[in-house]
Amino acid sequence: MKIKQTTTVQYDDVDTDFRMKLPVLFQRLQRAALHHSESVGLSNEKMVADGAVWILNRMLVRIQRLPVYREPLTVRTWHKGSVGFRAGRDYQLFCNQEQVAAATSQWLFFDLNKKRITKIPKAVSAPYTAEAEEVLGAGAIDFAVDKAAPLKETMTITTRAGDLDPNGHVNNAAYLDYLDTLIKRSSMPSGMVTQVGIQYFKEIGQDVHDIQAGLTHQTDTAHFRFYDSSAVYAAGFVTFGVPLG
Repeated sequence: MKIKQTTTVQYDDVDTDFRMKLPVLFQRLQRAALHHSESVGLSNEKMVADGAVWILNRMLVRIQRLPVYREPLTVRTWHKGSVGFRAGRDYQLFCNQEQVAAATSQWLFFDLNKKRITKIPKAVSAPYTAEAEEVLGAGAIDFAVDKAAPLKETMTITTRAGDLDPNGHVNNAAYLDYLDTLIKRSSMPSGMVTQVGIQYFKEIGQDVHDIQAGLTHQTDTAHFRFYDSSAVYAAGFVTFGVPLG
């Protein structure tokens, strides 16, 4: 089953160039996934009541261009099936008939009672139905992540109460807000983000008020990490295209 969700790019969705902010793009992907789950009777509220949640483990997004203010944006998404404790989900983003971005993601099934990742029950996977289409090609989700790479630039980021989701952790899309801030306040030349790959290692809980954000970059690629003395929370890479005009 493929589902779609159409919205319009609003004023608070865009940056100073009137292009959609990177975190907002990720929010649209998140909303489409939630909409799909709700449409098959597996809302977050129901899953929590049943003692389980989906955890986003990895996401890779490739961007042709960022939507601009007042453009219509349609997100299409589909479940690719599950194997063991992993499930796949892909996305396409369109402005009118033009594809502007595509993404693939990997999710883990977490048992709240056992407090560990467990095998996905058929009763949870089956309602979505599975689509075979691989929008970024087979194996794209298996990108390399170096969570111990030396960092050239670092900064402290203070988490905000508004970053927390209903599960009491910093929302996945909020990490992209941190990443956007890290990039724009670094010495990197400005350019359009063309690709983001991120792996989430550990949730940032509501008791964590400050984290470190760091990156190292060369040519058109930056590797980043969010961490503190106790853990690496997420790491990944960003690639850039031509400078924005």
